[in-house]
Amino acid sequence: MATFDWITASIVIVSMIYLSFVLTLAEWLAALRKGQAVTLLPERKGGTWPLWTQIGIVILGLLLCVPLFYYLWIPLARLSANTANILDILGLVIYLAGCAFVLWARRTLGKMWGLSTSRNVKLLDDHQLVQSGPFAFVRHPMYFGWGAAMFGLLLLYPTWVVLLFLVSSVMAFFGRARREEVALAERFSEAWTEYKKHTRFLIPFIY
Repeated sequence: MATFDWITASIVIVSMIYLSFVLTLAEWLAALRKGQAVTLLPERKGGTWPLWTQIGIVILGLLLCVPLFYYLWIPLARLSANTANILDILGLVIYLAGCAFVLWARRTLGKMWGLSTSRNVKLLDDHQLVQSGPFAFVRHPMYFGWGAAMFGLLLLYPTWVVLLFLVSSVMAFFGRARREEVALAERFSEAWTEYKKHTRFLIPFIY
């Protein structure tokens, strides 16, 4: 399975770089420069924080991940070779499916996409309520896709650090989704209420 492991690792690294940095971080920074995105720091009386402070926080966060991966890359349990091979294949399938779901949702959102934080949600002045694509049956498909991808990673790499990232991501997604729903309900009122009646919150057709 050495070849499979190398191929899988390459797929994970390339896809994570694209989804996290090209698709998300780069577009967030572009929107931040236009004043159309939330900031990582609370608003201050003197105006918005300089762009370099936002970039610095992102870099600091990435640097903090290094010791986490170094010290917590510890297997959750000892697995037989056959079990590990099965989990590898299943994990890769779930990971790719989750990534595909994220891309589908992101493409459907188009310019309506925006990054929310643990404190703030910012809608565009001409924001529209997207109800097509995956949004036709689940209200937060990008969070579902990310969660599925992280679960796939846990099957691929059953270590404590991946489990930590999965749990923290799910908790963050729930919090952000709730705040986004409050903002959308305030903006779209009756249209949002009708939309909620035939969609699920986070997991398609289930919850």
